[in-house]
Amino acid sequence: MRELRKSSYASVRRLFPYLKPYRFWVMVRLLSTVLNAVNDIYLVYLLNQLVDFSLTGDKDQLLKTISLMGCFVVFGIIANLLESYSSGRFSAYTVRDMKDKLSDHMNRLPVSYLETHHSGDLVSRMTNGMNSIHDFLKNDLVGILFHFIRLILCVIVMLFLNWQLTLYIMIILPIMFILTNIVNRPLIKYSSKLQQSIAATYSIVQDTLNGIHVIRPYNLIRAIEKKFDAVLHRLFTDSLAVEKKKAMTGAVNVLAKTWPFLIFFLIGGYFVIYGDFTAGGLVAFAQLINFLVQSLGALPGHINKFSIAAGVTDHLYEVLDEPTERTNGSDYTISKTAPALEFRDVTFSYDGNTKILDNISFALPQGKTIAIVGPSGSGKSTIFKLLTGFYEVQEGDIKLFDHSLSSWKLSSSRKLMSFVSQETFLFPNSIEENIACGKTDYSMDEVYRAAKIANIDQAIESMPDGYQTLVGERGGKLSGGQKQRISIARAIMNNAPIFLLDEATSALDTESEALIQESIHKISLEKSVLIIAHRLSTVVEADEIIVLDKGKIAERGNHKQLLEKKGAYFQLFKKELLGEDDDLLQLRGEVP
Repeated sequence: MRELRKSSYASVRRLFPYLKPYRFWVMVRLLSTVLNAVNDIYLVYLLNQLVDFSLTGDKDQLLKTISLMGCFVVFGIIANLLESYSSGRFSAYTVRDMKDKLSDHMNRLPVSYLETHHSGDLVSRMTNGMNSIHDFLKNDLVGILFHFIRLILCVIVMLFLNWQLTLYIMIILPIMFILTNIVNRPLIKYSSKLQQSIAATYSIVQDTLNGIHVIRPYNLIRAIEKKFDAVLHRLFTDSLAVEKKKAMTGAVNVLAKTWPFLIFFLIGGYFVIYGDFTAGGLVAFAQLINFLVQSLGALPGHINKFSIAAGVTDHLYEVLDEPTERTNGSDYTISKTAPALEFRDVTFSYDGNTKILDNISFALPQGKTIAIVGPSGSGKSTIFKLLTGFYEVQEGDIKLFDHSLSSWKLSSSRKLMSFVSQETFLFPNSIEENIACGKTDYSMDEVYRAAKIANIDQAIESMPDGYQTLVGERGGKLSGGQKQRISIARAIMNNAPIFLLDEATSALDTESEALIQESIHKISLEKSVLIIAHRLSTVVEADEIIVLDKGKIAERGNHKQLLEKKGAYFQLFKKELLGEDDDLLQLRGEVP
């Protein structure tokens, strides 16, 4: 039990640094809480005097007591207002800072982490988890202190009024706390499991919304429903487990509320009959028992919330404790003679066993174009993940303008590359904003130029709102070709010396492919270009073509040289032309 309390406290304690900037309002809340607790007890003391002075007919003391009660009622109202405002203020600001911290941390997590953790889980931590923390900070963190102080003061004043009756009532207190602790013990574990179930639910909902265009044509609705039902059942089971624990605590609360009054009416009446209790003391004692019962009833709930907050905090820090991408490194002056990129004996594995890249070496001279082709799973996309710093090289070295990529500052090395992915992502903003992509110091002429080079300018100008057209979520209002060309325009706008094009035309129609090929040709006249291609028609003009097979370089050369070899590249080229035989290819002039 002691270890559990330490663990819970250690978890909740991790929230304290976020409270530090708002310690003034935390102190206001603490002070107003203590004053509220003291004020409640002092009002009971005045109630005792009020009843006694009423029965003795002492008008002067009665009026004085009534005036004091009025003053302290007003004082209590002010203290309550301060308590409510201060807790609302520091809890809101604290959770805002935590959300900023979590969001910033998630944005800096390695792609290797993001690729193995569902985005719905992260969204759940940002929403559900933060809401739980906000409620705890606002209502429960200091609420424990208020009820604890009022409980202690109640016991002290009750002992002063009638110590024998108080001792009878106090017999039940240790039993109440023992029962409460026993019931509360598993809550931190169950609340953490519940957070995980909620996160799994978010994940499936997000998958369903994002994949609706696949789910419906493939009649996957029933399969998704079954999967969702299973997760809902798990969520229901975990929720029920938490509620059962809360219900058991509630049962203890009922016992805590009933037992002291039962003792009071049985024994208190005896003292009154034999003159050992005044009428004022009896009324005051009844009110103190009411406060005592309220605090005993509220404390287990606050303790439950403390345990739940500990579980939620642990759930949040599972993300916050993850190391972010490295921030060390240097900025280098770009050499005009060194290769833009160079792989030197690079070997890489995701799991430490299977080699995705095996002893890869090649160089991209400045102003040249290199294409990387090969069957699926040959390691093409992994090359881009290493170049963009998503993963670190395990063996060998990658040079960027003659400096090891690992010695570059990641933000600086990425500025030198414009990346166009196969999976096009557009923000739900205007076309202009998507092309500018975060730039603030740009002119519309730059946007027009980028769109023109990407061969999307005419399509944009034909739209009713032109460059102010909203593209919708993930660019849903545009065709695949339009989205891809806007992403190319965005890369052009970035004006980096190196272009990385990943399967830029693999899923497009012939017309869109031709437009993109033309834009790639324009880019290659000014930039160093590395292309990953599925359609070989996009690489025929490359200065060098590298053929990967099972993580190794199988062939290299230009389009004509590789066709003459009639090796791996030739076979890939034949497959793209739908299996046409050698004679037909020769007649068309595709092969020598």
